[in-house]
Amino acid sequence: MRTKSAFTLKTRLLLLLLALAMVLPAAGCTGGGDPESTYRPGMEVDEKYANSYQPVFDGKSVLNIEVTLNAGHYAEILEAPEAEQFYSADIKLGSDTVSKVGFRTSGNTDLSEYSGDVGDRYNFKVKFDKYVDKQKYRKLDEMYLLNFNGDPSYMRMFLAFGAFRAIGGAAPLCTYATLSINGKSQGLYLAVESIDDAFLKRVFGDNNGVNLYKAAEGTDLLTTASLALLDQKNGDDTTKDDVDRLIRVLNTMPDGGKGDIESVLDVDSVLRYIAVCTGLGIYKSYLAKNPDNFYLAAKDGKFTIVPWKTVSAFGGASKDNGATAELSPYEPVYRVTMAERPLVSKLLAVDEYVTRYEGYVTAVREYLDGISAAIDTLDGLIGDIIKNDPAPFYPYEQYQIAIGKADGQGNTTGIISAAEYASLRAAYLKGLNF
Repeated sequence: MRTKSAFTLKTRLLLLLLALAMVLPAAGCTGGGDPESTYRPGMEVDEKYANSYQPVFDGKSVLNIEVTLNAGHYAEILEAPEAEQFYSADIKLGSDTVSKVGFRTSGNTDLSEYSGDVGDRYNFKVKFDKYVDKQKYRKLDEMYLLNFNGDPSYMRMFLAFGAFRAIGGAAPLCTYATLSINGKSQGLYLAVESIDDAFLKRVFGDNNGVNLYKAAEGTDLLTTASLALLDQKNGDDTTKDDVDRLIRVLNTMPDGGKGDIESVLDVDSVLRYIAVCTGLGIYKSYLAKNPDNFYLAAKDGKFTIVPWKTVSAFGGASKDNGATAELSPYEPVYRVTMAERPLVSKLLAVDEYVTRYEGYVTAVREYLDGISAAIDTLDGLIGDIIKNDPAPFYPYEQYQIAIGKADGQGNTTGIISAAEYASLRAAYLKGLNF
């Protein structure tokens, strides 16, 4: 195993991160505090654009969302959720109402995944400009309403997105929300900023000339076979020549050398991504056996990696249950070889990149040290909502176990407590001097 080295560059980085940690609470998709304080070095952010809707995703309160649509149209959604058909709806977010938005189910809508009274609590997508040209909600074009199927802690995505942002990564904003559809309560959801036009403007300052690709399962970037698995979501150039060049440059990097990689890749965005994924055990990601749940965004031909759906954080992936808590950050892949993930193996073969990566892993470990306090804060925010929900995805007792507030002997979910995983992972990383 490679031992951690002390480098002047790394020391400077750690001092910067420690200084930032003094003003950064552990919890929250936006990191807590005032919106202006949530951005970290390394992100190009259009502050004016972000502040227009960022307060909606403050992570410190629960947003009340009410959706109203034609009863017949809603019946059609429930009859064929896998169709992901848009329908016109009105949506009220807190005290704000937006009319004639696009509303549909989104992903993981197979009825076999749901049972009983939670059967209509799907993930949903809201597209504000679907039926009214250029309509936005505080300049936000799209958002997702994600349920907590697969996460008895109800906190994994929230805390994971917060970790990416805490160390300077680009990640979607999110906040807790209660959702009702045509007057019927759907319980607790996570409202998440879509990786689309508004996100690109917030992170890159402009969405013009930014090619955005969503990775389907299997996008390993080993060969040009990955081109067909990358669904282009933004950009006028549809040749995918930029991705083709990324794949070629990445896979022809000399052993231990940079080659031309910095001309096609924001290397630090990937180093941060790997550090958070391995630090939090996010193995439904690029680091997994079946890589997915990430986007690639290219501005001026240089790519940034963006995380998506981080529900597998803190040992939440199938068959994990804590198995990855002692996985070496120097071999941060799971059930696959390093050579099969060139974004990992090629970058971590370069000493300079390893040094920077070590600093990010240390910052993630510090984030893990604050998870217990973050869980306490979030429990105070959402605990009663789950307790009083007549049909939650997980009973309140299982939620309490999943956040470490009750005896784990009663755990019937087969998923390790998020609190326990965070503690185990932090202890392991400390043992490696992170």
